Amino acid sequence: MHPRTLSIYFRSIRLEISSRILSLVIYLLITWIPFAAMAQPNFIFVLADDMTYDEFRFMPRTQEYFAINGVRFTNAFVTHAICCPSRSSIMTGRYSKNTGVKTNNKPDGGFEGFFRRGLETQAMAVKLKSAGYITAHFGKYLNGYGFSTLVPLNYIPPGWDHWHALLGNIQYYDYKLNENGTVVSYGNTPADYVTDVMAGQVVSHLNMVLQGDSPFYMMISPVAPHASIGTKDPIPAPRHANLFGGLKAPRSASFNQEDVSKKARAVRQSPQLLPADIEWVDSNFRLRVQSLQSLDEMVGKLIDQLQQHPKGKETYIIFTSDNGFYFGDHRMFSGKGGLYDQAHHVPFAISGPNVGHGFVRDDLVTNLDFFPTILGLAKVSVPTNSYDGRSLQPLIESPERKASFFRKSFLLESEINERSGIRLKSYTYLEYPGLTGLPFRELFDTQLDPDLRFNIVDRLTSASSASLADALEQLQNCSGDSCRQLENQITDALVEFVVR
Repeated sequence: MHPRTLSIYFRSIRLEISSRILSLVIYLLITWIPFAAMAQPNFIFVLADDMTYDEFRFMPRTQEYFAINGVRFTNAFVTHAICCPSRSSIMTGRYSKNTGVKTNNKPDGGFEGFFRRGLETQAMAVKLKSAGYITAHFGKYLNGYGFSTLVPLNYIPPGWDHWHALLGNIQYYDYKLNENGTVVSYGNTPADYVTDVMAGQVVSHLNMVLQGDSPFYMMISPVAPHASIGTKDPIPAPRHANLFGGLKAPRSASFNQEDVSKKARAVRQSPQLLPADIEWVDSNFRLRVQSLQSLDEMVGKLIDQLQQHPKGKETYIIFTSDNGFYFGDHRMFSGKGGLYDQAHHVPFAISGPNVGHGFVRDDLVTNLDFFPTILGLAKVSVPTNSYDGRSLQPLIESPERKASFFRKSFLLESEINERSGIRLKSYTYLEYPGLTGLPFRELFDTQLDPDLRFNIVDRLTSASSASLADALEQLQNCSGDSCRQLENQITDALVEFVVR
């Protein structure tokens, strides 16, 4: 080819390449905003109140959906089995000892404790909103919200674009909501039933955000199956009031336990339940299950909406509870708190982009993990030492039914500092303040004795006993990266028994 012709040929190629590059740049500039929005997934976080792991089986639509479309965790726990401390940990990814919110009561606990420590500005919603998310809260916030003199009734915490929060105590009827800064009162007609009102609000909001370009985060926090303040029972919707006739509360091996001579002092001092007490426990359990039916219907409506919209494939749905509950276990009439598994064990399931379908995992996961998991999936960067949990993304996205997860233990907390423990994979080790200055201790084999009936701490070798006590002290003083390191190092191997 002639040199002049060759020069013209290469010049034409350069012009064509430049033209294509320019076209690509223009295309990216035009499409960048919607592309960036699509790169961030959406989240719907459903947080039941006081719901036990066992009660998940009474929500057929929700359970069926996750059984097919998601990953379910059989060893999901909260580190502190009280509403506000647990919710504070969910929002920050920190142990209660590191949030400082250890009770439901002001001034140090509850909403006021969270507010006074400035934790609202460090919470997950603030970080998501700063990253371009449309954020919305529905239902219960923190205990004491609506009772505090620190803020007005129409106060909206930072980080929330849309706010529909319950004010004051839990009520299924005759309650008030702060709806985007306006206090709205509801009555006692069937149309005022709190879960149904919330369902209407979340369905309407989801319809709206599905039409937009921005990613969204919805925190849905129903009151079910928590007891209504005043009645001490949950209240089902009228259409569900006659369901599950004759249903009884679970009878674990520790239900109304006869021999508690080796249990903690609070258990030893509790009398066995009388027949009338057991009848009330069964009635309360039926009401709880009935109250969950309206929540199951709400989740079903959200699932239907997402399945009918392209953004449904870009949306994670998370379902869990803030703590478990006792039904006569360890002679405990009802309630939560304490250190036993029944109060800490919660349902947890997740579905969404790249999440395995129909997987069941037995890894030790906690409520500390929601913060780093959601922010990581949302591509929001936060310093790793600012939270204590760990991302579950490797577990939920693994194509294998068995995946590596490094946590081997975690700290069990209570509202009383001296009461704490370690939940390992196969054991639960607990310490309580003792009358003589030495702690009272318990150890349970959670594989052979899942209901924590037989205290075998006196079978430990002296070296093993000292190692567990030292490990607990280290966990009580950890934060951030050091917590994760300790949780990886404190394993079942610390438990050694005297051979008899």
